[in-house]
Amino acid sequence: MGTGNEGRTVRADDGVDLRYEVVVHDDASAADHALPIVLLHGALAGRRTFSRQHQALASIGRLIVPSIRGHDGSELTLPPDYGIATSDIRDLCAVLDTEGVERLHLIGHSSGGATAFAFAQAFADRIERLILIEPSLFTLLPTQELATGPHTGAAIIEAAAAGSTAAVMPQFLPHAVGSAWQAFDDDAKSALIAKMAPMEPFIVPHLRALRNFTVEPADLKALRPPTLLFYGQNSFEFEARIAAQWRAHRPDLDLILVEGAGHNVHRDYSGLVNGAILSFLNS
Repeated sequence: MGTGNEGRTVRADDGVDLRYEVVVHDDASAADHALPIVLLHGALAGRRTFSRQHQALASIGRLIVPSIRGHDGSELTLPPDYGIATSDIRDLCAVLDTEGVERLHLIGHSSGGATAFAFAQAFADRIERLILIEPSLFTLLPTQELATGPHTGAAIIEAAAAGSTAAVMPQFLPHAVGSAWQAFDDDAKSALIAKMAPMEPFIVPHLRALRNFTVEPADLKALRPPTLLFYGQNSFEFEARIAAQWRAHRPDLDLILVEGAGHNVHRDYSGLVNGAILSFLNS
């Protein structure tokens, strides 16, 4: 048995067409009355980052996979108040309203995990289960690291504010890709930079949005929906520090550290992740 995918669009409140995908299992009868599962991808990844979850998760519910603005061929126009807890939430609500979804399971990876966290803060009663895969909650990092850390985009934002015309993507990609960047030869690096160049107008506003989305230990403590966390043992060093904040302030939550996995835990070890998600959603 397989899955069927359908691309759909909905108009955002500022007139931009938002793209998303609905995935259903060929034998959808068992999932007809189940809660939908909404998956939020991170920056530059696109919704296909969850392709290895489709078969397993669609067996228990309809999947709804929105695309961030500027991804998967969608329009890159950002509203004046673009942000994790502002327009990202409104865009998600537009998709949910169009699909008639009131209550859901929510899964978010990377900056999509930050949006999922923000949605859980604003609409806790709508979430049955929350799953966060290395959510980009930058403001949980030490103040000095947030101010200067290369992964938080501090230098890129400072250069942009000073009117620098230097290309953003060559500065951003080495930190976004991580240690694997060093394994690329010059041609591979140039090819990836060229491929991602159309996304340059998105990077600085997105980094600002992550840095402006304030999450404090009290917010972790106040998180209401039952939550499952995934982290990769071989991910970025700063992710380990964010994971430590979860352990310190929410020891009641299951945090699965996947040995050998990087930032894309759900792709690196999809079988393990899918099994844990299914067990959590069925509990």
